[in-house]
Amino acid sequence: MIKASGQPWKKSDHSRPFARNVSHAGLDPREITLYALRHSSIVRQLLAGVPIRVVAVNHDTSVMMIERTYSRYIGDRADALARAALLKTTPITAEDGIP
Repeated sequence: MIKASGQPWKKSDHSRPFARNVSHAGLDPREITLYALRHSSIVRQLLAGVPIRVVAVNHDTSVMMIERTYSRYIGDRADALARAALLKTTPITAEDGIP
């Protein structure tokens, strides 16, 4: 990517402006980092049910790394997803829509 000045972005070009903005917001730039925003973005997408492969592409990482790093978030949702697909074992009644 190219900056407005026409120069290419360097790896650290974002850190000083980001830290200044965090400070202006009254927060601690040692705690609020771009990595923290990336982390929360990944978790939000996983909890919203976005497929892991799509989350990986959106964040320039691999499915394996997401599974390794975020397995507790994936596991929390996996139980509810699987439970919804289980065979219903209670007797079927007219309330289920079957006469």
